[in-house]
Amino acid sequence: MTTKIVGPIFTGRSWDEYLKMFKLTREELKTRSFLDCAAGASSFTAYLANGGGRVQAVDLLYDQDPLVLKSLCQKHLEALVKSLEPIKREFEWSYFRDLNHLKEHRSRSCQEFYQDYSQNPDRYQKGDLTRLPFADSEFDIVLSSHLLFIYDHRLDLDFHLQVLDEMLRVSGEEVRVYPLVKHAKKTSEFLKPAWQRMSMVAELELVKVNYQFRRGGNQMLIIRKS
Repeated sequence: MTTKIVGPIFTGRSWDEYLKMFKLTREELKTRSFLDCAAGASSFTAYLANGGGRVQAVDLLYDQDPLVLKSLCQKHLEALVKSLEPIKREFEWSYFRDLNHLKEHRSRSCQEFYQDYSQNPDRYQKGDLTRLPFADSEFDIVLSSHLLFIYDHRLDLDFHLQVLDEMLRVSGEEVRVYPLVKHAKKTSEFLKPAWQRMSMVAELELVKVNYQFRRGGNQMLIIRKS
């Protein structure tokens, strides 16, 4: 039986993927504070915090029991792999060798998240992204992976603008968003109006990154406080 996912998928991306997706430097990791928004089952928070970094993760599901989230991650990963099988030739297989490698990689990230979420719950804050439970400029850099600009059929323009406004509010320096393309190199219909809206209150830049799974998905959006 195939799992039907009714919202954004709850899977885990790895520490290494985050470094590449967001072009993070050693200097930034040592000297900046981070918010991962919405973090899902990614292992970035676990790795950075265990290495002495300052980081907080936020997600709407972080009031759930660890075993519930571990099971959800596993189910969503299985569903993702099945959905990619018939269209796998439409993706870039440079970071991942194949679907099995992707599944192994993401499963490991899910397990690392589960362990840290169980042992260090204070690092994981339940929160609505349109009303983040943090103070103004509380974090230097806010990261947002695989949420905005890829679910146009589920998340409307108002949601995108509210989330971008909130992430900018709680950031002291900048917001980084990845990716900016949907399946088959398609650009979200919300990217242009969001760019126009955010450029009125911040400085925006497209930056090439050394990571690509969705074809054409090798850029992140940086929104810097003016």
